[in-house]
Amino acid sequence: MVEVFSGTLETETLVSITELLTTKVVESLPPYFRNINSLSDAQDWYKKMVSESRLFMVKHTGTNTTIGFVFVFVGNDADAHIGYLLGESYWCKGYATELLKGLIDFIKHENKIKRLIAGVATNNIVSSKLLHKLGFVKSASENDETDFYEYQLSQT
Repeated sequence: MVEVFSGTLETETLVSITELLTTKVVESLPPYFRNINSLSDAQDWYKKMVSESRLFMVKHTGTNTTIGFVFVFVGNDADAHIGYLLGESYWCKGYATELLKGLIDFIKHENKIKRLIAGVATNNIVSSKLLHKLGFVKSASENDETDFYEYQLSQT
């Protein structure tokens, strides 16, 4: 995982954004993830993401190809909301498990955040199972379309 900072992006990264944010990948995500069809759209999406969150590009170790993104929205000093996505061709191959384990280890090492919160569309059974497998616990939700999961990093 490589953290991305604001600034000018290489065309290759913008192209990877347009390739990864397909209709199927973003169907359960907020509207601003949809209709990223041009380099200009990708640049606007990127600017929004880095202005609101810490953005990480997930790279395939063997090819250095961008295969997904992880987002960390720090709400307060103790909590961070996380989101993640992988390109369709990387689904069901263990990459999501690897990237979330890496994120948890990275956040633990920083020793600033005490709790991670992930929201998942109720129909996204695969992500729900993944979060549960990694130790996230389902929490109460007032939203019928989204389930929330929490991961305690620290008891203090």
